[in-house]
Amino acid sequence: MIQQPMRVIVVGAGLAGLAIAHGLKKNNIPYVIVDRETAPRDRNWAITLGWALPLLQKLLPDNLYDSIQQCQPDPNLDAKLAGQTGLLVRDGATGEAKTVSRFPSIRRLNIQKTKRHFSEGLDIRYGKRLVDIALAPGNDAGVTAYFDDGTSETGTTIVGADGGASHVRRWLLGDLALPEALPCDFMNFSFTLPADIALRLDKEMNPTVDVGAHPSNMYLGVFLLDKPDIERPETWVFYILSTWSLSDAGIHHPGSRLSELRSRMRDWFDLFKVVVDNVPDDVEIKPDQLRIWKTRPWDNHRGRITLAGDAAHSMTFHRGQGGNLAIKDADELVKNIITVQRDKVPLQDAIDTYDKGALLRGEEVEISRQCSMAFLDYDNFENSPVFKMGVNPAVKF
Repeated sequence: MIQQPMRVIVVGAGLAGLAIAHGLKKNNIPYVIVDRETAPRDRNWAITLGWALPLLQKLLPDNLYDSIQQCQPDPNLDAKLAGQTGLLVRDGATGEAKTVSRFPSIRRLNIQKTKRHFSEGLDIRYGKRLVDIALAPGNDAGVTAYFDDGTSETGTTIVGADGGASHVRRWLLGDLALPEALPCDFMNFSFTLPADIALRLDKEMNPTVDVGAHPSNMYLGVFLLDKPDIERPETWVFYILSTWSLSDAGIHHPGSRLSELRSRMRDWFDLFKVVVDNVPDDVEIKPDQLRIWKTRPWDNHRGRITLAGDAAHSMTFHRGQGGNLAIKDADELVKNIITVQRDKVPLQDAIDTYDKGALLRGEEVEISRQCSMAFLDYDNFENSPVFKMGVNPAVKF
């Protein structure tokens, strides 16, 4: 049983960290969030929440959950309608639907908007890059996080919610914490379009997720990211995710990354081809990699250090599970910490219980990897988890 009042140090102000903090605050459990960023990152993307939405509602205060629609790329899209239209996977050559996954409700959320929204009312300290962790002597004596600005935070438990390259995970596991790069070329970039093309895309694409698997063993998805001015389609922001195998002996264009993508679109169905053709020539496509971390057990040091979200199970996006699992982690962690605060369950027992669930949820990393590889193996695509599981949770946890 702990010898001091609970205080949780959440490292990372991303989706998992913010959801955990709200759950703790809602239950009057002291916390602080620290984040290495001093300003918002210039990268943006969207996440899809389906089965985890009821869990998120439990964690957030009513005012934030009731206004979550403002975080959507299209704030006018109804969640039930989005659930009915579902998540669409097309044949990249014909544009015909190969499979659709549906839920009672779906929220597609712009991550930058969501982080700003979820930050409201929380104690977040920015510019705190973790450099070390120290365990106080004794079984229940707490833990201290040290930062590169010379400051520190002391509490009962540190939660590493600091992403796929987690510093907390590296402290726990050393080189075993390093992520693995998949053998794929990967593009992730945003852009605007001429008004007529933007209107056509908005009308014809699936409003939540619209992706294609092409016979050339290539994946491409086109997504809405933001509508800053509903009345001016030329301001709408879209983004593309695309992958193909690094061993692909096909076209390797000597020019820009956009030139290479365009050269690979010749046999794609018209809508996606037109979109890529109309991406501005000066768009920046930064080098990128798909990275995963296959969850392995960690020593939580008698309940004083654990992991959540991408830090606990870093996976690819092809099955849309990362955001949902981050919320599931947050819900389970908060529930177990409540048992320490209210029921006097020993901290180690509570965090051990949480860690077992997080480890089980880590099975999704391999399933998502298989989905990523399946998009690059068109002939066998219909044997993949995309068809067998859709985007439902892989296991009951």
